[in-house]
Amino acid sequence: MDNPLETSPQAQARITAKAKEMWEADGRPGCGPQAYAEQASELIGMESNPDAGQIPVDSPVPLDANGQPIEQAWLEENLGNPGGSQDELDDRREVPFATRQEEEDALKNQ
Repeated sequence: MDNPLETSPQAQARITAKAKEMWEADGRPGCGPQAYAEQASELIGMESNPDAGQIPVDSPVPLDANGQPIEQAWLEENLGNPGGSQDELDDRREVPFATRQEEEDALKNQ
């Protein structure tokens, strides 16, 4: 299998020609066509694979109507009261329940 990071002699020749074309279009500055090689390489890559980057990627988390991530309530459990007996909130749950069933079971057991 060919290494996709290595350019073939044909691709290198296209890059060199494109760099020279860009250098001449800019009025032949003193830097020479070698300074345009990176830009030319990117343009040749875009020309040879025009559909790259067009495949949509699904979000790993669900999104709301505005495109903002919707996090599950249980993600917040670590951020509440650390526990102990310092105030009346120690025995209360400080974040919403992850499911309705979990909420219903907790309320029955109180």
